[in-house]
Amino acid sequence: MVDMRHGALECARAGLRVHPLYMVDDDLKCSCRLGADCPEKSRGKHPRLPAWQTAATAAVDRVEHWWGQWPDAGIGIATGPASKVWVLDCDGEDAIAWYRDQCRAQGLVRTVGVKTGRGRHFWFEWPGGDGVNIRNAQGVAPGVDVRGDGGYVIGPPTRHRNGTRYELLTAAPYDVAPRQAPAWLIELVREKVKVKVPRIIDIPRRTAWSMKAADEELARRLRLDPIARETLGKQLGGVIAGAHARKVPCPRCSEPSVWWMINGTGYANCSHLKTCGWLGPLTSLLG
Repeated sequence: MVDMRHGALECARAGLRVHPLYMVDDDLKCSCRLGADCPEKSRGKHPRLPAWQTAATAAVDRVEHWWGQWPDAGIGIATGPASKVWVLDCDGEDAIAWYRDQCRAQGLVRTVGVKTGRGRHFWFEWPGGDGVNIRNAQGVAPGVDVRGDGGYVIGPPTRHRNGTRYELLTAAPYDVAPRQAPAWLIELVREKVKVKVPRIIDIPRRTAWSMKAADEELARRLRLDPIARETLGKQLGGVIAGAHARKVPCPRCSEPSVWWMINGTGYANCSHLKTCGWLGPLTSLLG
């Protein structure tokens, strides 16, 4: 008989934060209240504890209590900085082949591996000290997911919903610590800084406004809204420096690289070779 308690304690003693999961029985039914009606993707792998993110622990006495209460419970291993581990989940042969190809091309780091019901888990040491964060992500490549901060993976020897068991592929359980991932893999899975896109300001076209009213509206919006000022600069195609703007086609001569002279009332004057002389409000350039 497989000793799930022993497996959970091995994880905890290695510093991994664990929590109990519902398991599948010999008939591959989930032990949760839904039984055979449990959705396939959740069957035998969803947490018993509603607040598992905060409950997961490496405290041996707590783990003893849980597996004393549920001796056949599956083992959930919380990933993230507290467990000092993140996991690349390659689900299926195509995903495994992708990972092998990347390792051949960009460099391999041998680390802790787990055989899953359909593929492999590759465990890596949590990156430290350089501000890198790794969150859960799906589809970083076909069939390849990431389990990082706020996630969890299934630990051996939990039974997969297809009847096989998760199997640690190192020589002895948890004697080998996960290695640091290669730089190319860290760059692929790291949390990217999201750039806030300025909202587009809606300034009516010249045809709907008198030149004076358009100037007044433009001045009012730019005075009250710093984001609008930044957006206007981007819509004009470059940086507004003092009283000049660059790379906006002239409505008259269509020259795309003129310098506009922008006066204090919001008018722009095309200075292309000093021959065009088009003059109009900035709002007419934004439509």
